Amino acid sequence: MIRAEIVKLYKTVHTWIGVSCGLALFIAFYAGALTMFQEPIARWASPPAVGVEAVSLEDAPRLLELVAAAYPEAREEGITLHLRGHENEPARVTWVEDEPHEAGQPHGHVHWWATLKPDGSLLAKQEEPSDLAEFINDVHMRIGIPNPWGSYFMGVVSLLYGVTLIAGVIVLLPSLAKDFLALRIGKNIKRMWLDAHNVVGITALPFHLVIAVTATAWGFGGPLWSAQESVIFGGKQKIAMARDLERWRAPPPTGEAGAMMPPSQLLQRLNAQVPDFEPKVMVFRNFGDKAAAAKFAGAERGYVGDTRFGGVILSAVTGTLIKDNRASRQDLDRRVGTVILALHTGEYGGITIIWAYFFLGFSGAWLFYSGNLLWIETRRKKARKEGKVEQSRSTRLLGSATVGICLGCVAGLSLTIVAAKWLHGRVADLDAWHAYIYYAVFLGSITWAFARGAARSAVHLTWLCAAFTVAIPLTTLLAWAFPMLGMWAHGSAATVGVDVVAFIGALCFAWIATATAWRVKHGPADSIWSIRTAESRTGARQSVAIAAE
Repeated sequence: MIRAEIVKLYKTVHTWIGVSCGLALFIAFYAGALTMFQEPIARWASPPAVGVEAVSLEDAPRLLELVAAAYPEAREEGITLHLRGHENEPARVTWVEDEPHEAGQPHGHVHWWATLKPDGSLLAKQEEPSDLAEFINDVHMRIGIPNPWGSYFMGVVSLLYGVTLIAGVIVLLPSLAKDFLALRIGKNIKRMWLDAHNVVGITALPFHLVIAVTATAWGFGGPLWSAQESVIFGGKQKIAMARDLERWRAPPPTGEAGAMMPPSQLLQRLNAQVPDFEPKVMVFRNFGDKAAAAKFAGAERGYVGDTRFGGVILSAVTGTLIKDNRASRQDLDRRVGTVILALHTGEYGGITIIWAYFFLGFSGAWLFYSGNLLWIETRRKKARKEGKVEQSRSTRLLGSATVGICLGCVAGLSLTIVAAKWLHGRVADLDAWHAYIYYAVFLGSITWAFARGAARSAVHLTWLCAAFTVAIPLTTLLAWAFPMLGMWAHGSAATVGVDVVAFIGALCFAWIATATAWRVKHGPADSIWSIRTAESRTGARQSVAIAAE
């Protein structure tokens, strides 16, 4: 049996760390839930292009030869041959060039795609891909704080988040057998919210522990690696990393011309030598050279994680295996890093795990939001016992901050997704506009919440979330009905799924807004979630006085 004073101590730890870190964790979890469908969002936001299907795999050798001849710098940088045909892959062949820059300025990149014209000649076009999905991921990882401070901040928050989880479990242990999965629905709203908070937290505890540990490792990975390098390894890690990078590089060019094996045959050779590997792209290095290589990036069946920094290299001339850096061939330290990444991002178990992480991410965001509401409601009950009617200024400020930050994040992300279609081709730097729109809505929501108070702003901002979220499928519908608007409506299951999920989400926000509007009109007058009149508050004071007598 745990002593009461220990339970009280851990309850204090759980409450105060949760309140102080909950808003940052809400942003991380809500944006993180969206990143589970990062690729479908990128496909939804990508404008139509010629597509991968415009050039068959059998015609790809001619396209590669024309690109290598017309753009010789692409040979060294790498010519990518796409194999899947998704909307965010504008053509069968793409490559990236370094952009000219002044001394001391950061390098820029220029993205190109190429296809074949009907007469068999080359058509190449420069076009920047949409970075919408990457922006959402940046909000998830660093809540918008620039690197490296955003990573450090979220590392600290994730560490405290882990402490909060442990403290919460200890608090629940004495009543776990009796209250486990108990959800008492009735007039006691606080009890119902507390039960729901506990049920969501306990049932999803393994997921939250995994996220807390992996996010902490991610946030502090750089400083910890540097400290180990200086104190323990004395520079040996850098040598080992350089050796690993060298192992993954394609062989240097010889200067002698070589006949390239067609991509279809290279895929057959790959399947024969590493049958469990599923390639997504082929990247040709030194195309046309005797030492040309084809790097296959993808995933290995039966192993956790997507092979972003590994894969297989075959000779583009003979098809023989040159280098094998699949997950099953990686060193222990690299495997640990891959596992940490995969456990955090859900890159294992297929679509089932992706959907599970999606719902767990939203439930986690609700967990932090409800935690703040419970703290505020507890302060109301405490104030009533002390004979006070109105809650303290700090409580009202926390209520406004909770509403403004949480709902501002939701509304901002929804609107910046909508902007991917409305602003394409109408602004010079669409990626910058994604940030402008998100932060304008986010900061504007916070300002509105403090100006109007938690109760009124909660209704307004929830309806705003519903409006901006339903604008996602409405934009696609308008693009389909009115092509002259210059937008697009992809028909794949992945992109239609984005619209369907957004529509369901908008209905949920509309329901929440309706329920919130009823609450602020009919709820207790001494609550910050009430807009009852001064007369109602006077009546509440009299009720408190009578109860005290």
